[in-house]
Amino acid sequence: MATRSYKKYFDLEKIIKNIKDYLPSFSEKKFMEAFNFAEKAHRGQFRKDGKTPYLAHPISVVNILAEMHADEDILISALLHDVPEDTKFTLEEIKKLFGEKISFLVDSVTKFSKVHYQQSMSERQIESLKKFFLYSTKDPRGILIKLADRLHNMCTLQNIEKPEKRVRIAKETLEIYVPIANLLGIQEFKSELEDLCFKHLFPTEYSELFHKTEESKKENKSSVSKFIRQVKSALKENKIEAEIYKKKRNLYSLYKEMCSFGKTIKDIETSVTIRIIVSEIAECYQTLGIIHGKYVPKTDRFRDYIANPKSNGYQSLHTSVFGADGLITDVQIRTKGMHLEAEYGIAANFFNHNQPETDKDKRYYWVDQIAEVEKASKENEDFIEKLKLDIFQDRIVIFTLKGVPIDLPKGASIIDFAYAIDPDIGEHSLRAEINGNVFPVITTLKTGDVVNVITSKDVSPELYWLSFAQTNFARSKIKEYLSKVSLVDKIRVGHQLLQKEFDIAGLGVVNPAFFKKIKTRFSTKFGRDIKTLDDLFTGIGEGNVRAIDVVKEIKKPHLQQVTLNLKIVAKNRFGLLRDIYEVLYKYSSNMNYLKGWAAHKYEDAYFSVQIVLDSMDVVGKIFDELEQIDGIKYVYRISYAGVYLTYFLALITVALWVMHPIVLRIFSDLQLIDYHSIVYQIITNAGLLVLFGLVLYLTHVTKKYFPLARNKTTLWIFAFSLPILATIPLLVEILYFKLELSWIAILIEIAMVYAYLGISFVTFKKQI
Repeated sequence: MATRSYKKYFDLEKIIKNIKDYLPSFSEKKFMEAFNFAEKAHRGQFRKDGKTPYLAHPISVVNILAEMHADEDILISALLHDVPEDTKFTLEEIKKLFGEKISFLVDSVTKFSKVHYQQSMSERQIESLKKFFLYSTKDPRGILIKLADRLHNMCTLQNIEKPEKRVRIAKETLEIYVPIANLLGIQEFKSELEDLCFKHLFPTEYSELFHKTEESKKENKSSVSKFIRQVKSALKENKIEAEIYKKKRNLYSLYKEMCSFGKTIKDIETSVTIRIIVSEIAECYQTLGIIHGKYVPKTDRFRDYIANPKSNGYQSLHTSVFGADGLITDVQIRTKGMHLEAEYGIAANFFNHNQPETDKDKRYYWVDQIAEVEKASKENEDFIEKLKLDIFQDRIVIFTLKGVPIDLPKGASIIDFAYAIDPDIGEHSLRAEINGNVFPVITTLKTGDVVNVITSKDVSPELYWLSFAQTNFARSKIKEYLSKVSLVDKIRVGHQLLQKEFDIAGLGVVNPAFFKKIKTRFSTKFGRDIKTLDDLFTGIGEGNVRAIDVVKEIKKPHLQQVTLNLKIVAKNRFGLLRDIYEVLYKYSSNMNYLKGWAAHKYEDAYFSVQIVLDSMDVVGKIFDELEQIDGIKYVYRISYAGVYLTYFLALITVALWVMHPIVLRIFSDLQLIDYHSIVYQIITNAGLLVLFGLVLYLTHVTKKYFPLARNKTTLWIFAFSLPILATIPLLVEILYFKLELSWIAILIEIAMVYAYLGISFVTFKKQI
């Protein structure tokens, strides 16, 4: 028999026995037919170590799925999943021998195997990924085979020689497979895959953390054993039968905690997690009472996920106590059914051999979402991004006032919540009450929040909402509304938003000159026919082109951190500083200073801020959120380079204006130049032209670096008055120094200045 030659690598008889223990109706005959077919197909093939027969891999995948109590079809499909891709045998042959269901599952896994995830994926690979997910909407069991396949491949990843390939596979696993496992609630797969990815992506950190937890395990061994003995004894006294064991720590979760809270390995709390599995829900709460009666609880760590399950269906009671010898001990209490659900998620339903209706499982919502994402995605790359944003993110659960749970991706805002309830509510969202307190619609929600959306018929979706909408559904509805707005309004709003981004980036006033230089790049970059500046404004106004992306095309972003200086003007009120600080803290990696003072009988408040950002991409969000704070009047960026340049130009202008007649008089007194010579006239008028040029450049610099001043009437009054004011000292100079100047030349120069100012003013009026 063929199995004998593989005895060193796997025990097929033992695997079949384990399957029959949970699946008495399992057809050993059909399974062995599939085994012999796979053995024939993979004969002569080896794994990456060059020694292990390739057949050991599909058998390992079968073994992983058997531990989940997988059904017969999925076990046979797992055995055959690499045949069409890696051998001469075709899918049609599999269909003929084993039936349509098995060939469908094998085909769906094969499609995903063609995908090699990277920053820039080919159209063919993205199309394969799309087809795989659309296949999964018909039968999600294909995903489970692929997860088991990837888990075994990650366990043997060290056999791949090229380190860059190992990193690519690990990154692909972390960004695609781990979110899928989380989506389906299969914590067993999720935790194992995360730790294996962590090992290859961050080997130094993994090694340090592994050794730290191993040391901690040795130190706490006695205390853990004592705690388990004491709890077992207490439960036995109360006639509660329970399985109690220490849970293995997920190293990647610890690492993420370190990164999120700025901790080092030394800062990690030396706690352990004990899992208690009982028979009934009532016993869960009874066990909790016994533990809290015996040990001092940490009240801030209690969570009731039985009454309030997580979005992926997870249920348990979580608590934390000062256990034996004072060791901080996290405790998870659940029933056997909850444990099966927690470890195997939706698979617990798929492989429930009482034939449940899997489409009624709450975790099955992503089937509809994948179809929705596919419909809304115009480009293949768009599909990948929306899949990651809408489906692969961690989830949160938000409640309506009536207690209805709404499932959303982590980072979702009130806007997403409102649209999830009803598109009409989303369209007219004014603000919302979160746990009884009023917040603007752009506020980010946290799991467990109770939200009441306040609407107004006078409110309609605005362009900046797109920056805070996380779900594809909300974004598509906002864009749908914006597309119906009049062309004039689209151009106006698009222009305003682009000007705002220009001001943030210090690029000055938006004008046709910048567009002419790079308009050919825009159509390629944004996939739209952009021929004029108004076309660009329209694209921005519809939400199809991001203003920040336009700025990036003009001014390439820094790879390093960015220091941002802000000035904030507001109406003074209690709590204003706290609200400003919360926004800045959320987006900045460091805050160098935040100064505030009141003026005008404490009615107005002024703030000067310097923060450090990891990316310029979040600056627009900072401005939007600050401007939504009650009482904020203005938020603008200060460029100290611009301030210093303005002071320098002003000083030079004044100095030249004062020195100009004196220099001419010296030349005259020393009889170096004749009054009536052409050289004298050239020097005189050239000097005046330079002075007028400096005045104009000073005005340009002011408009570029001081957007608040640009929009004030005062600046324009000053700009138009300056040439007239300049002629007054000029008259004095002529009379006092007895200079002979050409009034015709002077008037021409003044006319040129006013022509420039007039054109600038007309352009400005068109923008507002």
